[in-house]
Amino acid sequence: MENEQDRDRSNVHHIKRPKRLLSRPRVVMGLLLIVAIPIFVALANKAVRENAEAIRQSFGR
Repeated sequence: MENEQDRDRSNVHHIKRPKRLLSRPRVVMGLLLIVAIPIFVALANKAVRENAEAIRQSFGR
């Protein structure tokens, strides 16, 4: 009797929910990128300006 019930249960197909396009980790990573990219660009520009100033001073301008 138990074997018959187990076999019946194994044949039951659960309905799969459609997969969401935006999972929570993707949303979090996207937001972090939106925040991090401008910070990175600003730091890179600052470093370039400082290096340019050092180069100008080394040429005596």
